[in-house]
Amino acid sequence: MWKKILLGLVAVMGLSLVACSDDDKDEPIAAENLPAAARSFISDYYPSTYVISANLDDNEYEVVLSNGHILDFDRSGVWQDVDAPYGESVPTGFYPSAIDDYISVSYPENGINEISKSSRGYEVELLTGQDLDFDREGAFLGIDVD
Repeated sequence: MWKKILLGLVAVMGLSLVACSDDDKDEPIAAENLPAAARSFISDYYPSTYVISANLDDNEYEVVLSNGHILDFDRSGVWQDVDAPYGESVPTGFYPSAIDDYISVSYPENGINEISKSSRGYEVELLTGQDLDFDREGAFLGIDVD
């Protein structure tokens, strides 16, 4: 009887360890194995940099560039998030120009430190740390207070 109880406890503990294991399945990949759209994005907007590392994690690629910028792409290679190091701006031109127009008028002498696509549109973090939300066309929706 004790053997069955002990065996049951060992089985439950084993399953618990498997269930709680780190689910990150970051798979390092070579830059040339990124989707064509991601490689094109990097060459178009970061022509003087090179890929330090690239990882595939479930449904997205994470790329770290030589200038410290971190780029996230979906499985097709479409950008999802572009994050510059603290105090630096991301390049322009890959998101609606209305976003830049709004920022240049409302937040002169400020830049975008990070931009992400969301289901509603775009989430922007300015160099000052303020978060702004824009719709898919780039129209200002409001200040994100989260």
